Parts: sequence; C-alpha cells; structure tokens
Amino acid sequence: METLDAQDPQKPAEHLDVLIVGAGLSGISAAHFVKTECPWASYALFEARDSIGGTWDLFRYPGIRSDSDMFTLGFSFRPWQGEKSIADG
Repeated sequence: METLDAQDPQKPAEHLDVLIVGAGLSGISAAHFVKTECPWASYALFEARDSIGGTWDLFRYPGIRSDSDMFTLGFSFRPWQGEKSIADG
C-alpha cells in the first residue's frame, strides 16, 4: 500500500524510519534519543499544537506548583537552570 503526502495527494509520502507523535516530555526525549543514538535514522516529530511541552505547557494553574523537582523532569541534554528546583504550575 502506498502512502500519500497530505500536502499533495498525487505525491508519495517521504519515508521515515521513526515517527514521533506529540512534543511533550516523552516526544522530545524520543527525538533526542533518535538523533543521538541512531543518527542514521530519519525521523519526524509531529505536534498538533503551536507550542511544545505537552501537558506541562497546556495546563497552567496560577498559584500552584509541581510536586516534582525540575531535575527529575528535566533533560540531561538541557539541564534545568532556574533558581527554584520546583516550578510553578
């Protein structure tokens, strides 16, 4: 079965080795892993929204904060540099 390009239905879609759906914490981590551990693999990361971050970006609750420290939720390739180890919600 041939897959078609959504932008041009007459054109076959580009082949990808890895397709990552969602640019939340897991999607961003997966993209970094593919890029660093499988540099020969082609990949794309799709996000439905205009911004990345998933649940942590989508839901904002003024006056509350996360109960998880940012070092646990952070990325080894981009460590948390904030003054507080617990981020606002």
